[in-house]
Amino acid sequence: MKRQILITLTFVLMAIFSFAQTTTYDDVGVIVNDNSPASLAIGEYFMQARNIPPQNIIHIQTLTDEVIDTTEFRNIQYQIKNYILQNQLQDQLHYLVTTKGVPFNIVVDSCSIGPPHSWSKCSTVESELTLLLSADSTRIIQIGHVQNAWYKSTTHIEDADSDLLLVSRLDGNTLADVYALIDRSGSGSYVDKELGQFVFDISYPRDSTIANLFVNMMLPAIDTLTSRGWNAFLHSDSIVPTELNHVISYIGFIQKLVQEPLNFSWEKGSFAELIVPAPDFTFYDSLNYSNAMQLSTMIGEGCTAGAGYIHATFASLIMNWAVFFDRYTLQQEHPYNLAESYYMATKTLSWMNLLVGDPKTTITTQGGSSVENPATSATFRLYPNPAKGFVNIGINNPATSEISISIIDQMGQVCLLHETPLTAGRNDVKLDINQLDAGLYVLQIEDRKNLTRQVQKLMVGR
Repeated sequence: MKRQILITLTFVLMAIFSFAQTTTYDDVGVIVNDNSPASLAIGEYFMQARNIPPQNIIHIQTLTDEVIDTTEFRNIQYQIKNYILQNQLQDQLHYLVTTKGVPFNIVVDSCSIGPPHSWSKCSTVESELTLLLSADSTRIIQIGHVQNAWYKSTTHIEDADSDLLLVSRLDGNTLADVYALIDRSGSGSYVDKELGQFVFDISYPRDSTIANLFVNMMLPAIDTLTSRGWNAFLHSDSIVPTELNHVISYIGFIQKLVQEPLNFSWEKGSFAELIVPAPDFTFYDSLNYSNAMQLSTMIGEGCTAGAGYIHATFASLIMNWAVFFDRYTLQQEHPYNLAESYYMATKTLSWMNLLVGDPKTTITTQGGSSVENPATSATFRLYPNPAKGFVNIGINNPATSEISISIIDQMGQVCLLHETPLTAGRNDVKLDINQLDAGLYVLQIEDRKNLTRQVQKLMVGR
């Protein structure tokens, strides 16, 4: 029995170290607002979860409101660029990640369509920051958008002759939602190809011409996915689909205010986009005055990434879904990640578009079933890691269950055993590890109800 445990641990550690060697976040900068406890907490959690170097955490001081004017954006822009240059990170960073508590909506006068067209000046912090170190930086928050020179590229960002930064955001209605997003994403996120679904939805169309326009935009993406053996379909019966399982992606063009949630079961690495925004695009329930379904609603259900438009935009400037899914679902040794796929499919920068999620998320159809059933098992994240004195375990669980948590040393000996019930949703467990010697361990979670097992490396320090 001990021999079997040792063999299992050997393969587990090999897999863990393989991940660490092939996926690094040394080129990711994380922007946190020192005036926002939520922003600081998310930045710390993400740093620990992805082993991001501490010097890549960019501290700024700004308002905690989601909406700001151009003057406050210039303040943010200056602080971020100044930090990058002072710490000589300009040649190292390819990605920036903003966090909840950092503003995202830059407003100039009114941002609604119609005379005097002041909406053309409005944009997101994230889209503007893509140009921060580029030759087009002088065009930040100017009237109109900037054409994305990297559009339809097939070259990975680290190999590209490009000065763009790929910018995404970590946000949701609650801190628990953001933690769960992080837990259920990242490089090599397993998806079930046999059961997984890509849903393209046109609901409550007001005009057949507009509906047909979006059908023609969706069909090339559906063709790309089905040619690779994925389950992709167009839903166009005027009623928003609900209660779907194993959803990998949902693209929704809905021309009606929808207040009911989708109640989907989402796969890891899943992606969503709502084309028509709610009257108030927000990541706070308290600011969602119309109680409309938002991108944050789907994140709260378990979706791990998404895109949106903070104001109504032209159909011609919407992301090219055929390009996005061509890149994101391509199974190869060096796959395209979420941010690469999104910006390769994005036509405009310095605009109203916004990407949410871990930028280096990739999906895979390989190896998931040997460790876990992603539809029924919990996902978990350790922090801090390395740990001293105690370790927190954030567990996102699809249903109530009973688990046992084991900390196992490199000889296969169980050094700590803790059993606890889990409720559906976010669970937090804090373990006292003062009795453990410094070194490398494996933390294992077994779900007796669903008969699943998951493991992760734990480094204990002194």
